[in-house]
Amino acid sequence: MEKILEKAQKIKIIFFDIDDTLRVKDSGFMPESINEVFKKLHEKGIMTGIATGRNLFGVVPEVRALKPDYYVAINGAYVENACTQKVLYKNTFSKDLVEEIIAWLRTEQSEYSFVAADSLRVSKWDKIASEAIGPVYAELKENPDYYQTEEIYQMLTISDHDDQLKLPENLADKIRLVRWHPNSSDIVPLEGSKAIGCQQVLQELGLKAENMLNFGDGLNDRELFDFAGLSVAMKVSHPELLEKADYITDSVENDGILKALQALKIID
Repeated sequence: MEKILEKAQKIKIIFFDIDDTLRVKDSGFMPESINEVFKKLHEKGIMTGIATGRNLFGVVPEVRALKPDYYVAINGAYVENACTQKVLYKNTFSKDLVEEIIAWLRTEQSEYSFVAADSLRVSKWDKIASEAIGPVYAELKENPDYYQTEEIYQMLTISDHDDQLKLPENLADKIRLVRWHPNSSDIVPLEGSKAIGCQQVLQELGLKAENMLNFGDGLNDRELFDFAGLSVAMKVSHPELLEKADYITDSVENDGILKALQALKIID
């Protein structure tokens, strides 16, 4: 613990995942202690960022109200200074790549969703899509050709056999699947990750990885846990993340973030 506390003294920016980290995904519950955390961090001059698989449309009002300094959205594919709204980085799919993905998903009898910077569309809205996407984004409009008019940063698979989907050779060297729900996986660039997005912020600020702490719980946080100077996993985190974490804290409902920052002596 002594080494961890030494690392904590170097922290100048903290990134937070949203679902089951800042707030409970299924119920939307966010403890009042989160507001206290952000207030104290701002008072101490420690910057804050949101690092999420969601796009800007999915950053709910109560999270925006925390006034973070940066948004690392869509698993690092879109990075924005939240104060100035300046876009620091974006990594979009080409139309050709989108069409290759769609062709593959159709052979697999899987529906899909397009993720743009501040909007989403699905190829089909049904019970399967509702169970996966509903708790995060609510009901989405259907438009299987949305990529023709919008920049696409990410796609999602949507099927009741998502665990059986396997990328064909022509796609395996371009994209990867990151499961986040029994019915859905994020489709992200092969080298894309939250870590790539957070690196853009550190570069903008002239900071190093050792100056960064992050909180997370899911498989899309793996690269970030390998990259950050200090990583904290929520109690409910995926086993892989628990193994990578420098520190494991309590659940959202039990004020896990506040407890961790107090234990690390970053805030009182």
